[in-house]
Order: sequence, then C-alpha cells, then structure tokens
Amino acid sequence: MRRFVLLAALVLVAAPLQAQKRVKRDPYRISTEELAEFGDAPLSEVIPKTRPQFLMFNAGGGAGLGEQTMTGVQYQLLVFLGTQQLGDTSSLRYYKASDVKEVRYYKPANALSPYTAGTAFVIQIVPRDRLK
Repeated sequence: MRRFVLLAALVLVAAPLQAQKRVKRDPYRISTEELAEFGDAPLSEVIPKTRPQFLMFNAGGGAGLGEQTMTGVQYQLLVFLGTQQLGDTSSLRYYKASDVKEVRYYKPANALSPYTAGTAFVIQIVPRDRLK
C-alpha cells in the first residue's frame, strides 16, 4: 500500500513538470523542427494542420479576406518563396515540408513582409540551403 501511495504521488508531481516542458509555438512561424515531423508532405497539407490561422483571416477586429475594408478593397493572400512572389495558396502544393527551412506569416502593413505594398496577407516559404 505504501508503494502505491508513493508511486501515485510521484506521478502527480511528474505530470505537471512534463506539461511545463512543452515548447510554445510561434503563431507567425512554422519552424524547421515542426516541418520535419511531416516529411515529404506538401505545404498545402502541413499549414492547415499546424497553423490553420494562416488561412483564416477573421482574428479579432482586423479585416479578413472575406470582409470589405473601408476603401472597398479586399485583402489578398499571397505566397512568396524568399522574396519572389508565387501567387495564391495553390502554389503551396508544389513545395514539400522536407525542402523548407521555415514558413513565415505576415499580416498586411507588416514592415518585415516581402510584399512591400503592405496590402496583403503573406505566407513566405524560406527554402533550405541546397549547399549544406
């Protein structure tokens, strides 16, 4: 009986400690480690599983893709490979998670976005170095 109580106490103490070790994921970036879990899966499947908010734009008070802004212009979602614009999200199916270093997400008017006009949501694919 004493062993059971000791074991139960140990499990109750260890469980919260294990939960604290969980890594907090960046809501605007999918890291190399996360992408490695998906192997050769296309990004068109990886992004909805890891960061579905990249494809949903009604977070809080900001205007989303389906909402009109004050000027009557709808926001777009653009995909970039580095600094080269690829177009819409249909281009994500051509890139494998294993070939990508990280995926970044930018909201309109973010100064770090590769889309300098700043009027679109951006998913930026950062490819792995081919020389390494």
